[in-house]
Amino acid sequence: MKVFDKIKKNYTQLERRDFLFAYLIVLFPVLQFMIFWFFVNISSIGLAFKDSMGKLTSANFQMVYKGFVDEDMLGINLGASLGRSLILWIVGEGIIFPITLITTYVLTKKIFGHYVFRVIYYIPSLMGAIIWTLLIKEMVSTKGPITQALKAIGVDLPDKAKHSGLLFSEDTAFLTLVIVRSVMGIVGNNAVLTGAFTRVPDELFESAELDGAGFFTQMFKIAIPCIWATICTLLTFALCSIFTCDYNVWLFTDGTGRCETSTIGFQLFNLTYRLSTGNDSTGYGYPAALGVTLTAMTLPIVMVGKRLLERMSENVEV
Repeated sequence: MKVFDKIKKNYTQLERRDFLFAYLIVLFPVLQFMIFWFFVNISSIGLAFKDSMGKLTSANFQMVYKGFVDEDMLGINLGASLGRSLILWIVGEGIIFPITLITTYVLTKKIFGHYVFRVIYYIPSLMGAIIWTLLIKEMVSTKGPITQALKAIGVDLPDKAKHSGLLFSEDTAFLTLVIVRSVMGIVGNNAVLTGAFTRVPDELFESAELDGAGFFTQMFKIAIPCIWATICTLLTFALCSIFTCDYNVWLFTDGTGRCETSTIGFQLFNLTYRLSTGNDSTGYGYPAALGVTLTAMTLPIVMVGKRLLERMSENVEV
């Protein structure tokens, strides 16, 4: 006790005020977490271990396991949905995100017409998810401009795609979803990355040019290391949603997930929705168990991924 009393006496009144201010700032997000995540989800976690009569059981997790390796009692193949989610995530973060980095950096260099291109990039971000999805659905429908353009240039579309649209054919539906995900991914982080790139001092680029550094050298050796903290944050959030993001499958397919377009996030939402509308006789324990399983799968991925991202480059203050 004497040691702690000595430590307390060493703090000045100003330092104690600073500590109090810091603790109050931290307290706010902690309260948000407790109210909007812990207290909301604690009942869902409990449901995962209960049957419809409220008794403890592991049957819900057994059904989840069966759904991943084959099909569950509702005829849903969770393994196939998980595979599609991984493909969409890899395309979005492994291919499209680097392209977004390059295009955003090019626009920040104030090339000819960069203001026009920047506005074009921002427009999809200003549109709501429902409006954007409905617009895409109409564009790939039977009489939509994309479908008609493919027919005009002689692309051999499947008969079902010609008569019902690209999202109604098993041969084109998932590919269409991947392309839509790619387009939306390019414009998704443009605003955040633009703000990060513009914070990099121009003097660094001017000094690099005097030393003979080219365009890509400046981008990879100066620009990207300077905004690496922002990149880590964006990719960490992307890792958090690797299994839960539904990629608007519900809106694109009118809640059916038809033609092999369902993702694991869509199935989680679909199961809960069907139960809430009384269209299913099973209890909430199954979707709750699926949510707990996905959380358990996501947590180590996020922790390891964040650690690896932080190790890939030093944090540069600008």
